[in-house]
Amino acid sequence: MYAHRKNFWQTHGLTCLAGLSLLLALKIYYSQTGSDGLLWILAPTAWWVRTLSGIPFEYLPHTGYVSHSFRFVIAASCSGIQFLIVSASLLLFSFLPRIQRRKEGIAWLGVSFIASYVFTILVNSFRIILSLYLPLCLPGIQKSHRLAEWITPERLHTAIGIVVYFGSLLFLFFLTESLFQKPERCFSRLLLMQNPLLAADLRWLLPAFWYFAIVLGLPLLNRAYLHDRQAFMEYALAILLICLPMLLFLYFLRLAIKLFSGSHKKLLP
Repeated sequence: MYAHRKNFWQTHGLTCLAGLSLLLALKIYYSQTGSDGLLWILAPTAWWVRTLSGIPFEYLPHTGYVSHSFRFVIAASCSGIQFLIVSASLLLFSFLPRIQRRKEGIAWLGVSFIASYVFTILVNSFRIILSLYLPLCLPGIQKSHRLAEWITPERLHTAIGIVVYFGSLLFLFFLTESLFQKPERCFSRLLLMQNPLLAADLRWLLPAFWYFAIVLGLPLLNRAYLHDRQAFMEYALAILLICLPMLLFLYFLRLAIKLFSGSHKKLLP
């Protein structure tokens, strides 16, 4: 196992370093730029939203793409850069250990970022459309004063983002997992090398690891949460209240599939 891990770093060490550098550069760039510097992702996102929904958007410099009819702005905070970073990290570092050759690893670095970019535009467009239309489908919230106090438009927008982003991340992982078809070389084996059986059972938690590490872990490490501690705590609580039930549902779904497949095999002659 030690030799396998040593061979991995000898083969893909530079690729991991390059990927980490690109992710950090993207994170720093995102924190220091506005909507004008993010047109490379805002423009195709707004185009997809306009194409799928028919809602017109107008670009305003230093603001973003604005829908006057819905009073909605696709600004820098709605660009999906953070989801791009999470999905690229998931693809690159979770599946790179399955690749044996250095050149293929470098190619996978490019594939991870390109696929994450395209996937982010599609997912973010769906999230924006859902954020535009879902409040219109829930008129009871506005009529109920108690619900209106708890489910504010901002909280509903945040909840939609968490569900869509985290659910899409799970979908991306299992889709890529099915394409590789070699679970014995998964990155989770490197994380839990002492117990390969446990690693196989916990492999599906990798999307949650990367999501929590980047969305919650980085703000804690760089103390960005100190700018608005109450808002961060509310956001972290929303993530836990939404993501944990989704993980539990996925766990019981996988358990049910295993039980069904096991009983089905017993019934076969």
